[in-house]
Amino acid sequence: MARRDKLDIIKEMLILCQKGDLKKTKIANSLNLNFQKASEYLDWLVFHGMAQEGKKGTYKTTSAGDALLANLTTLDEKTLESEA
Repeated sequence: MARRDKLDIIKEMLILCQKGDLKKTKIANSLNLNFQKASEYLDWLVFHGMAQEGKKGTYKTTSAGDALLANLTTLDEKTLESEA
């Protein structure tokens, strides 16, 4: 299994946050990250306006996060096409 780079982790995190309000622990476990690393990524996403933290400590994407996710998905598709 290949190692994930930062963009892969951010993309997977945005996908999870887009699906529903999830707490930090659930996100960390779903992405197989330790809690500290998940916190760093989530803090980065919140700081840059890609995600927001809700009242109950849950996270979800913002419209900017949705746009970033769409761009990352397009980039992945173009990368796969060029490799074929």
